[in-house]
Amino acid sequence: MTKKYTLDRIEESVYVFVESPEEEKQLLIPVNKYNGSLTEGDIVLIEDDIIIEVLDQETKEMKTKVNSLMEKLRNKNK
Repeated sequence: MTKKYTLDRIEESVYVFVESPEEEKQLLIPVNKYNGSLTEGDIVLIEDDIIIEVLDQETKEMKTKVNSLMEKLRNKNK
């Protein structure tokens, strides 16, 4: 079964993903199991602990949304 995950962080040569959108379940995948390059916040499809596809457009949209929210918070505290 293919599921959507967000890369939460990279820890000791392991990708730590959280299931999207609930972010309640974690999935750990060794960095050496994926030939591409991932950065925190990337949204991916994973099937049987294998990264199938990086969802570039969804990642870009989410990062834009988060940056917008961060900017609003910064301006609110001024």
